[in-house]
Amino acid sequence: MFVIACIPAYNESSRIGKTVLDVAQYVDKVIVCDDGSTDYTVSEAESSGAYVIRHQKNLGKGAAMKDLFKFAKFSNADVLVTIDADGQFLPKEIPKLIKPIIEHNADIVVGYRFDDKTEMPKYRKFGNEVLDKITKLAEDLPIRDTQSGFRTYSREAIKKIEFTTEGFGADSEILINAAKNGLKMVEEKVTVIYNTGGRTSTKNPVSHTTEVLVSVVEQIAIRHPLKYLGVPGIILIISSMIFGVNLITVFNETRYFSIPITFVVISTLIIGTMLTLIGVLLYSVTVSRNRK
Repeated sequence: MFVIACIPAYNESSRIGKTVLDVAQYVDKVIVCDDGSTDYTVSEAESSGAYVIRHQKNLGKGAAMKDLFKFAKFSNADVLVTIDADGQFLPKEIPKLIKPIIEHNADIVVGYRFDDKTEMPKYRKFGNEVLDKITKLAEDLPIRDTQSGFRTYSREAIKKIEFTTEGFGADSEILINAAKNGLKMVEEKVTVIYNTGGRTSTKNPVSHTTEVLVSVVEQIAIRHPLKYLGVPGIILIISSMIFGVNLITVFNETRYFSIPITFVVISTLIIGTMLTLIGVLLYSVTVSRNRK
């Protein structure tokens, strides 16, 4: 059983060395993808025994994860462990996440962080809950914590999973793609340390949440275009027709022409038509792609 750990890292020189050393106790190989760091992340990771994949500039967590998945695929790893570089997760809990895969009970195990929410900052709790709910609109996932970066993947999952997002939205897209491929997912409770003595994100919460949200909405539009674009579009078109009939009726009876209602009629008609056409177009592209 060949187990590798993959760690995306960006400007984590103060903690990457300890993270690599701690993780190495539970896996056969540690791989770090340095995403264009401007500090000593690369040298600290290498001196701690990790193999380092380097990006010349900062491309985003998803870009780092894509290279890490490629490495895992070509190395024929039986189990891939992903863990953040910031020291929030406890490497000693890696065996707990590997166990369901070894026992063939799961293809993906996600570290669930929220049983004890007292320590999690309220803004992070709120942001994560919003992203979890939005992600589940794209696919019916049996996972409550869709944004956790502490996960394990089976060889089958490594082989089948594909994703394109280069930013933080990759965590959501990976699970959406896994569900599409029929991979079995479970959760295991993990411990999280929020006070690590330094920052725990390379982006502010608003920017982070917005980036993930945009990525997930894109996935929703691609996965269910008729449901989330076509249906609202048709509703808007029908609403436009109702307002239009009302506008004409009032004009015929009173000779009063309402500019605000006219604006509503035209706006809803244009937006509704655009949404419907985009929904149909995306649906056609999706069907065509699935037939190939």
